[in-house]
Amino acid sequence: AAGLPTPLGPGLTALSVGPTLARGLATRAAAGGVGVTMSYKIEPLNTLACPKGKIPRCELTGEPANFELVTEYLTLYYATEEHAQAAWDGIVNKIAMLLGPLRAPAGLVGSEEDRSKREYTIHMSKRALIDLCQQEASKFLVAGRGELAIPGAVQALAFCKDVYGEGAIQMVPPYLLLAEANLDLRRLQQAEEFLSLANWTVLKNPDCSSAIRSQLHRNFGKLYSAQERFADALRELSKDVYHSALEVGPEHIDTSVGYFHMGNAFYGQQRIENALAMFDKVVEIWYKFLSSVRAEPERVEDFSEAQLNEGLDMLNRILEMRAKLLGQGHIATGEANYTVGLLLLFMGKHQDALKQVQAAHDVYENHLGPEHSSTSDVAEVLRQLQSSSVMFAEGDGGKPGEDGLPGTAGSAGPFGSILSSFPDNLPRAQTQSPIPLPPKSRQVATAESDDAMRMSPVDGVRR
Repeated sequence: AAGLPTPLGPGLTALSVGPTLARGLATRAAAGGVGVTMSYKIEPLNTLACPKGKIPRCELTGEPANFELVTEYLTLYYATEEHAQAAWDGIVNKIAMLLGPLRAPAGLVGSEEDRSKREYTIHMSKRALIDLCQQEASKFLVAGRGELAIPGAVQALAFCKDVYGEGAIQMVPPYLLLAEANLDLRRLQQAEEFLSLANWTVLKNPDCSSAIRSQLHRNFGKLYSAQERFADALRELSKDVYHSALEVGPEHIDTSVGYFHMGNAFYGQQRIENALAMFDKVVEIWYKFLSSVRAEPERVEDFSEAQLNEGLDMLNRILEMRAKLLGQGHIATGEANYTVGLLLLFMGKHQDALKQVQAAHDVYENHLGPEHSSTSDVAEVLRQLQSSSVMFAEGDGGKPGEDGLPGTAGSAGPFGSILSSFPDNLPRAQTQSPIPLPPKSRQVATAESDDAMRMSPVDGVRR
């Protein structure tokens, strides 16, 4: 019966779900659903069955729909079968049970108080779903699945328009997610269009936070790097680092992402010394982060899975770059091996961590000798990893903070003892000395590049 609230689960309807329960359902959906096994089908849309001039529009593109995604909670429409499948895999499978009641026509409610309750519940449910959709999109971006990040970002943008209104500053994060997804798919024109929309929204909201400004400049920097406009990229990324430092500090892991992309831009200019200096800063920040979490395990809750995965991706790329430029056996490469190993250990990926720490130990022992303090630190972590390996199955991959895994306050498992043995400071490796200097033509930075690196206060908005 059209017009009846679609059930959210046993005994739950759009009117019976309060805002707190709605947020809880959204959180459980992010973890894999609310206990309901959903089925779906994608089939061609019979346009002859649609009223004249009322052909549904695609949820992703706004074009006339040709396919429908049918679930037990609602039916959604898409231009192509590929769009429908991407939408299901990207976000619909997580939110269908919540999206159905939100889109159901309002029932006949008898009193003004009941209507107010319903409106409030819908409003709070949409706010909870904004966070869920953005989290899912971020996870896919970190995994390099831009095509699956787009549906969640589009859905988050639609909810933001409903809840906050057109032009609200809350629309900037979905715009940036869409820009980043299109960058990942090498659709540079579409990415620039979304960045322009985000920039215009920031211009209309001068009280915008430094965190949002940082993300805006970071994505412009990534766009310009993709376009090989490296001087422009460095200018934007320097603003990214400036605003990130204002928000969380210059040594925070969020700020390290800006340093990493600056290193990539320097590498694109063949300024190898500068690139390796930026990469060295990233490694240093992440090692200090892992040491601080060992001392303050309650800080684990402040960092998302997406942040940790992004950090792992950056460190792996830096490891590859150091191995390429300096050699697999260089001390700086061993340092990167060790830091990657510590992060893998923190994330609960025991076997992968063991391989990286073993590689680091071999490098340190060869270059510094077995009696050096840094070699001893690595050897102690390696010893504890090897002794505890029998307790963990191959392919483990728990999340921080789960049942004795690293990062759990008061963990009594073997990982807890390994983490407690981290030294407070790891001596910095000399990364630049063995690198031959580039030609003089590349040593002289252009005026544009010099201006880009001046970290002076800026208003943070492109004009």
